[in-house]
Amino acid sequence: MDDSKIRLSEEEWQLVQNSAWILTKHAVIDKVYHLFGQLAQCMQLELEQPHQLPPEVLRHSPKISKGEQYERMPWVVLDYPRCFGREDVLAIRTFFWWGHYFSSTLHLKGIYRQAFGPKLEQLAAAGKLDGYYCCAGGAEFDFDVRGKGYTLLEGQSAALTNAANSPFIKLALTHSLEEWDDAQEKLLEAFTAFIRMLAR
Repeated sequence: MDDSKIRLSEEEWQLVQNSAWILTKHAVIDKVYHLFGQLAQCMQLELEQPHQLPPEVLRHSPKISKGEQYERMPWVVLDYPRCFGREDVLAIRTFFWWGHYFSSTLHLKGIYRQAFGPKLEQLAAAGKLDGYYCCAGGAEFDFDVRGKGYTLLEGQSAALTNAANSPFIKLALTHSLEEWDDAQEKLLEAFTAFIRMLAR
């Protein structure tokens, strides 16, 4: 047996004896689930209005999932619409990332990338996507906008124009966790903006 002892730091020792903080963490995740549940209902109501999404995109109801290890932090995801195929993707992902932010991401790949990409390029060229992050390379399911795959759009369309040969494209907005009280409204606004972008 290895005689070396696994020791705790003072901070770790304090935390391991205190159950309240982990119960608080569970309570926060439960509240995010509830928030996303309400948001999903609002999204479905929004899509009862006339829109131009392909009908197959709405075959699946909203899905909320959670985990503990996105870059070692807990997370909750709401996917709606969620059309994920091996070659073709059209999805809007609403993401809560502990210690970081909320985000809203439009994800297009394959036939949907081909169908809607030119419209996004036009919007970017007109400066209407300023403030959005664009990802068209690197890891497709990377949702850390600070990563190398993302470019902040600011008065230029190069990030989208240069992505013409990319099989996928993602647009993302982030929302500070300090905006918790307004999170549902801001996330629904982002969702609605994405739906409008897909109008032909």
